[in-house]
Amino acid sequence: MDERVIPVFDLGEVLLFVHEDRFFAKLAARCRPGAPVEEAFWRNFQDLGVARGGDFAALHPILTEELGLEMGPAEFLRAWQDMFTPNPPMLELVNALPRPRYLLSNTNEPHIAWIRERYPEALEPFDGLVLSYEVGAVKPELEIYREVERLSGGRPEQHVFFDDREDNVEGARAAGWRAHRFQGAEHCRAALEELGL
Repeated sequence: MDERVIPVFDLGEVLLFVHEDRFFAKLAARCRPGAPVEEAFWRNFQDLGVARGGDFAALHPILTEELGLEMGPAEFLRAWQDMFTPNPPMLELVNALPRPRYLLSNTNEPHIAWIRERYPEALEPFDGLVLSYEVGAVKPELEIYREVERLSGGRPEQHVFFDDREDNVEGARAAGWRAHRFQGAEHCRAALEELGL
């Protein structure tokens, strides 16, 4: 029987740090004073299903109307994309692991396009990428974990997952995986070493 341990990693706040505050500061500076920028953005982001493959570009006219946004579509897109910085210790750790390795992320097409261009080292170490906007499901929904299993060919209990959000960790455990709340590279390394990786 195949007894491989199959490591699976989240992207944001694990392999790349996410600076949403930078994005919202840029938006707030170009919206009507006192406008509820974050609330309106996330409400419409969810309504459009951007993380499930919905059209990010459709947000711009909605926010222009709702918040008085004075920012062109290209500038809006760039502000959304440019919010990442690498986590070098984690990238080093992943590259040192035996294959296969998988990435599992709730994300959207503009972010992945930017990361492929600016930070390809965050995606290249993986044998498969399971991205919510391509699958049409998001963590912690069962379907997205099963998609990783379809790619890896492994049983649920062979997968070990690291994510910064407790709800996504619980979703993985409900799928039959071993899972850990990400607390930094050294904690991650120790957990993997306990499994013989």
